[in-house]
Amino acid sequence: MLKILIILVLLLVIFLLRHALVPLCVGITIAYILNPFVDYLEKKFGGKRFLCVIVSYLAVIAAIAFLIWGFADIIAGKMATGSLQEAISSLQVYYNEYKGVLNELFGFSIEGPNISHLLQSFGGGAVKFLIGMIAGIYLLKDKDFFLRLMNKAMHLLLGQKVHGVVREILFEINDVISAFLRGVFVDSVIVAFLSSLALASIGIDFAVFIGCFAGIANVIPYFGPIIGIIPAVLAGMADGGISKAILAAIALFAVQQVECNFIYPRIIGKSTGLHPLFVLIAVSIAGYFGGLLWMVLAVPIAGVARVLICKWAEEQ
Repeated sequence: MLKILIILVLLLVIFLLRHALVPLCVGITIAYILNPFVDYLEKKFGGKRFLCVIVSYLAVIAAIAFLIWGFADIIAGKMATGSLQEAISSLQVYYNEYKGVLNELFGFSIEGPNISHLLQSFGGGAVKFLIGMIAGIYLLKDKDFFLRLMNKAMHLLLGQKVHGVVREILFEINDVISAFLRGVFVDSVIVAFLSSLALASIGIDFAVFIGCFAGIANVIPYFGPIIGIIPAVLAGMADGGISKAILAAIALFAVQQVECNFIYPRIIGKSTGLHPLFVLIAVSIAGYFGGLLWMVLAVPIAGVARVLICKWAEEQ
């Protein structure tokens, strides 16, 4: 009875402090995603774990900076072809044209946004993310210490028998989520390669950068391909007019059809143990009820549900 009371109190404290714990959640997420890469570096080069953590962080930051630099180069290059006034006029035309699409996509009106509020929100989010990154470094560096601490806490609160069952389930869930993340990475790389190849074949400027963006955006089922097509269409329109923009859209649409119907269900389904049909059903249901975020989380949640159902069936 005392253990149950302690668990309930801990859950209540976590619920009350949920906003304050956002940086910690960010740190745990970063650590979880980067941990396989850090483990690989530590095993491959036999270096100190802290150094491997720093190298992993720098590699991710370099990749993000590379993409930002590429798109900045695209924007600067297009602005250099005309006067500043012409560039501003073009941006205004694009804004007016896609304003309705953006409103539908993000679910709120962007007519006259409160700039002060946006800056304040961005600043607060940036600080939380920075704290989360620092927390992620500590979690990765001292992974074994925190795992032992978690195991001891679970053993004390749950008891030996329940702790053993929960630990086994958590290991299986970890396998599913880790496999899902690897599958998403492979899927994104394939989409980035195919998109870059397709755009380069029709002569779109900065095809590799736009293709990489399409691969990253593809993490979001259904809406991701639309987001990935927009820069390609704009680049095609700026370079060769409406005809080239249509070609760019067709090229990426063809890539996305191949990915959506053949690559994604097989890679992601295989990594999570789900049949491709169940992958499509999970994403569709999550999109209908929960929107973009739940569409991204639909497959790992379905994979976790499969583990729990199979575990329950074994106990019957």
